[in-house]
Amino acid sequence: MLARAAYQDAFFAWPREEKERYVALLRAADPAWAPGFLRWLRVETPMRYAALAGAAAFVAGRLERGEHGVSRQVIASVLRRADDPGHLLAYWSFAYGPSLPKPVKRAVADAVTRLYDEPALLAYDDGGHHFEMGFIRADLPWLHGVGTPRPLRFGEVIRRVHPKARDGAQGDLFRHALARRHGKVRTIPETLPLVRSWAGIPGEGNGFEAAPAGGSGGREADVGGLSAARAGAGDEVRRQVPAAAGLVGRGRLAGESAAEVAAGSPQRGRVAARPGDPAAAHQAVAGPLHLLGRLRANSGHPPPGQWLAQLRRATTPAHAETLLAALPVADLLARPGGLARLEPLIPHLPLAALLAHLRRLDAAGMGFETAMAVAARIGDPGEVRASGVGPLRFAAAWAGVDSRRWEPALAAGARHSLGAVPRLRGRTLVVVEPRSDTRIVFGLALAQRCEDADVVLLGGGRFPLEPEESPLHALIRWHSTDLRTAAPATAGHDRVVLVTEQYLEEEEPVIPAGVPLYVWESRRHSRHEHEPEFAPGSPRVFFRGLGDASFRLIPWWEEFVGQHQIGS
Repeated sequence: MLARAAYQDAFFAWPREEKERYVALLRAADPAWAPGFLRWLRVETPMRYAALAGAAAFVAGRLERGEHGVSRQVIASVLRRADDPGHLLAYWSFAYGPSLPKPVKRAVADAVTRLYDEPALLAYDDGGHHFEMGFIRADLPWLHGVGTPRPLRFGEVIRRVHPKARDGAQGDLFRHALARRHGKVRTIPETLPLVRSWAGIPGEGNGFEAAPAGGSGGREADVGGLSAARAGAGDEVRRQVPAAAGLVGRGRLAGESAAEVAAGSPQRGRVAARPGDPAAAHQAVAGPLHLLGRLRANSGHPPPGQWLAQLRRATTPAHAETLLAALPVADLLARPGGLARLEPLIPHLPLAALLAHLRRLDAAGMGFETAMAVAARIGDPGEVRASGVGPLRFAAAWAGVDSRRWEPALAAGARHSLGAVPRLRGRTLVVVEPRSDTRIVFGLALAQRCEDADVVLLGGGRFPLEPEESPLHALIRWHSTDLRTAAPATAGHDRVVLVTEQYLEEEEPVIPAGVPLYVWESRRHSRHEHEPEFAPGSPRVFFRGLGDASFRLIPWWEEFVGQHQIGS
């Protein structure tokens, strides 16, 4: 199980025998153990889809045996993100048929009430998988795409489980999700100001100019007469927003007109939203949502430089963070004029997205001011620690960009990201096979977080570590250091970590009996992969693929498995 952590959501890419064994074990799992395991798998590891499939298998097994209790709580414990209910129901229908048992139906209904809101609807209700697949992503053509059923849309989930809305606004959201799923949106309630803003409907508190005379004054705004276009059968109607509408205010959405923003004066005659009014909460949403709505509508132009500077000084709330995380940056950059429309949003992208798309953004020619804002975020210690991004994300960005202007920020960010790597007690020997910067950075970052560590080249000499050094600076030193010396002795270590492209027993370093060996194999994925067979009870452990989650595997293994092996 832990060997697949680098696969993240790519449960479909596990070897067939391993998937079947995982499902079979959970179908027969002890109810005193399985709930805690599945909750840990969903919350503490990146294997989100594996946790959803495991919870479904556990509940299906209990229902087949006529056992009651626990099932509803287990399903609820793994539904943590707004697209999880759609994924779970799609997998259940695929694996166990369309009929929904009561525990599943009620648990999903509870999760829908807890998770569905406006940002979730706009970010995840598009039929996409929204998967994180780590090192598997590059191999999707060989895997023939994502071999997992598409998640059910929000409206379909609501139709199947009949959730109870927690208030009137969420009830309006449920009805709107049902309507947009079937392409029947005619009105958008005023209780959904973010959705109205996204659809380009003018109105108080949603950041767009006031509605023209004769507009709807009732509880809902009629959008049937708007110049609308649907991207698909389930998308809500959209309209081309005037270029002056919805421009960025002074760090916050204030409903200011374009002329007033440019003149630096507050909007006159604006009616303040009342406390408790949905518009009041929406007025606190920062400017990126305006730009995001206009970008989605493929209209408007980027704001002038002074507005961009105000946007950079604005804080980005959770609403914008949710939507920006799901922004298809690569697709937008591929469109004519995509960079011009996207550039105002670039400084507000989540740090992980910035690193993932840094090569594309740099090659597209983003402006100097935007690049400076991005570099400041990449190298900011508080930003890096809050994001939880690990050293391998920075190493991938380092390898992708052509310009040297990013090196100082990336090196600083990689150093700050070491805080996301767990500490290892005792003495560790890290053996690295060269010819891959990913393997080298992984080994160097792991060694930096060890109480005492030696780093050696596979079949070569020892690499000197510098305390508190960035793994990317150490990577530069690695390539300029002559390591073609005799391999040092491996005695006196509490563990040995071998990071290699493909494990070959004849290349394994000489290890004293009883010392654990952790093998990481970084070669490309294959459906017909064969793992080495170690003797039962052997202190050898095999992992495939490298990702930032891989740093946590040794502490997990030694806590949950290693002590048990020693005791037996």
